[in-house]
Amino acid sequence: MKYIATILLILMTLSFVVCGILLWKRRHEPHDYSRTIHALLSWLSAFFTFTFIFRTWAETTTADVAFFEPEHTFVPLLMQMTFFLYPLEVMRPTVSRTRVYMFLFSPLLLLVFIGMCAGIEYTPIYSYADLWEYLGEFNVWFRLFALTMMLFYCFSLFLVPYDWRRSSSDKKFITKYACGFCLIGLLYFFIQMTHFHELVLLHQLVWFAFFVSITYYELKERLLVQPSAVQPVPVHTPHTSKDELWEQIIQLLDEQGKWCSPDLNLSTLCEELGSNRTYVGEAFRRNTGQTFVEYITHRRIDYVVETMKSNPDLDIHQLFTDVGYRLRSTAWRNFHKVTGLTPTEFVESLR
Repeated sequence: MKYIATILLILMTLSFVVCGILLWKRRHEPHDYSRTIHALLSWLSAFFTFTFIFRTWAETTTADVAFFEPEHTFVPLLMQMTFFLYPLEVMRPTVSRTRVYMFLFSPLLLLVFIGMCAGIEYTPIYSYADLWEYLGEFNVWFRLFALTMMLFYCFSLFLVPYDWRRSSSDKKFITKYACGFCLIGLLYFFIQMTHFHELVLLHQLVWFAFFVSITYYELKERLLVQPSAVQPVPVHTPHTSKDELWEQIIQLLDEQGKWCSPDLNLSTLCEELGSNRTYVGEAFRRNTGQTFVEYITHRRIDYVVETMKSNPDLDIHQLFTDVGYRLRSTAWRNFHKVTGLTPTEFVESLR
């Protein structure tokens, strides 16, 4: 088992290092610090996995020692804090970064400072019988409180305000990141409470998959938004129909600019209209001869095409983000479907 764990940890360490190097080399492409932060987190993860190799052979891993020791309780809290930095950069919340950091991290830093620097003597807990016997001691319930706070910070990422007009990612990715973030925290919590070696291995694998998937998303999928990006002017769709539902749809898409929201889909549109998928879908086919997806796709791509024709010097990638695309593969596929050209071929045809 140790040999398998060692080989796995070596591969993970090398992968983390490579991910960090790739992100660092392309850290200036986005107009934020997201790739820089993730590169540093990758190298920090490489350091921990590398040290875990020696701890595995010395049998001093989290699952080999006393329950929730101070080192294994308060240091991970600092790691939880650093995990927040990447999604906050990607989401670009409407409130001040400084205020968000102060609100999220000040209680955490205070808790870690007290736990590590207050000179508290911690009673070793080796079994649930020990836990029950010493539960009334301050040092025991203080560590339990710290672990509970770690879980709170895991789930609090769902509470950070999200604004699609300023975010360089769609809400689906943010939700996936938050779920992965929570899973890592939950696994660590149960490792501290159970000391199952299987959970330690699972925690490492989830951690590895999480970082590699984020690296892939950063380098291959995410379209980047400049801070000064101007949202496209709504294009009103001409219609003469007395269809009341269709008029509500056009008002929502045009006047509120929802046609360029990356989170727009038929379900969210129906929810805002207070209608159902069948009625809304029929309204699109009745008034445009297209399905909802076809209509939104053509509207977005047509906007990009016409804008580029008027000003060939514009960045087509930026236009894709302006009209609601956050994934490079989706933008490329839809552009080729509508125009018959790749974005590169289209830009070259304008020159």
